[in-house]
Amino acid sequence: MNIKYEKYLSMEDVPAGKILDVILKKRNISQKKLAHMSNEYPQRICDYIKGERKFTIKASISIEKALNINIEGFFFKIQANHDIYTFIMKEERKKHPDLSKLSKGLFWDTRIDKINWIRNKEWVIQRAFEYGNDIEIKEIIRFYGIETIKQVIPNIKNKWNSNTRNDNYQKYIL
Repeated sequence: MNIKYEKYLSMEDVPAGKILDVILKKRNISQKKLAHMSNEYPQRICDYIKGERKFTIKASISIEKALNINIEGFFFKIQANHDIYTFIMKEERKKHPDLSKLSKGLFWDTRIDKINWIRNKEWVIQRAFEYGNDIEIKEIIRFYGIETIKQVIPNIKNKWNSNTRNDNYQKYIL
């Protein structure tokens, strides 16, 4: 029975409460029934699901026993993984190019303040080399470095706007 639950341990971008909600829905168990089965207050179960309360080790163990999940600290571990993921994402979002040198038009389909510049570097570099002006391309090169650009651009398989991308690669990198 634990094999189907182990997959949730690696889902670091999903909060533990959401996973509890999915499990309850799959097993057709109400929050009230789980509260009774685990000897937790019904409002606490609701708060875990909404993400308004963190799982304690005690609560995690009592809920997993009630649900017959034989992975000790299951929800607490998921919560810890999610907390680590959230922290890393916040730290990565602090690292970004000089946004005053980038136009909102370059990233027309997203909010520039929501871009994770570290995890989306391939997309950012591609976008800058396909649509960016001189200042924007130079800022992306400064931020990521020439070696990173040299690794990313040649590996882009998309043919869309490849002439502009390759021309800019020749002009600024080679």
